Amino acid sequence: MKLGVIDLGSNTIRLVIYNWNGSKLEKLHNVKRKAQSLKYVHQGIMDQDGFNVIIENLKELLMIARIHDTRRINIFATASLRNIKNTQEAKAIIESAIHHPIEILDGIDESLFGFEGMKRTIELPLTGVSVDIGGGSTEITYFKNKEAVHAVSLPIGSLNLYMNQVGDVLPTDEEQRAIRNVIQSHLATVPWLSHVHVDQVIGIGGSVRAILRIHQARYELNQSIYDLTLSQNLVHRIAAMFGDDQFQLSRLILEAVPDRLTTVIPGALILDELMLAVKAQELRVSSAGLREGYLFTRMLETPDA
Repeated sequence: MKLGVIDLGSNTIRLVIYNWNGSKLEKLHNVKRKAQSLKYVHQGIMDQDGFNVIIENLKELLMIARIHDTRRINIFATASLRNIKNTQEAKAIIESAIHHPIEILDGIDESLFGFEGMKRTIELPLTGVSVDIGGGSTEITYFKNKEAVHAVSLPIGSLNLYMNQVGDVLPTDEEQRAIRNVIQSHLATVPWLSHVHVDQVIGIGGSVRAILRIHQARYELNQSIYDLTLSQNLVHRIAAMFGDDQFQLSRLILEAVPDRLTTVIPGALILDELMLAVKAQELRVSSAGLREGYLFTRMLETPDA
């Protein structure tokens, strides 16, 4: 049975088509469009151009899913629509144009779905923290004995930090400090976070994968990013752009993750500050996360729409 999930994010809109045989989930197709709908939000309101960009991309992805005979297609939106002031207007306009419902996930659901997808595919430590750094929000979950204990969604992401704090392509030293101050102020609003000390942070999603790929490119590593473990010091060095050698970092980003040239450093700064906050010494990355957790919870546990 083919199932499709369209993830309407702030930076990208992605369709993933899976095959489910009753016991195993297999990823068949992965199609990404870089919509960056956050750029069409002004004073908290998404404009008609933003709606049009989303509609155009969703229509294309729905057509691709149907061409592949996908039995069921679900669309969910995260901070892209959740964190704007005209959420319901946007939802109504887009649904009317594409003739398909959209579920807007709240921040806690997004965090817990990510954890649900992750724990099915990775051997978890006794305690740890998972993080999903998106374009418009960051979801953090503290887990113990394979169960989520605390979860939070923060309205900071790699794209909105770049748009609000960076004047050129890569942040200057002063802009890095400003970004860190913003991140620290948001982390400080999470009361349980100051009491959490873990050895490992497990990353979910494209921002963390991009950081691993930069490390992979720098040291010419052939092993899969899913087999790599990064120390907090290495994460910090990437976030700090290897000291003064911005040219080397720019080259590595263009080689490893060219579509994240402007957002990978803000994402790395979020990761670095979180690892410092929970005193984690290691970073791992999960091959599954939000989309897989959503599929298992929303689609396979509720078989037909």
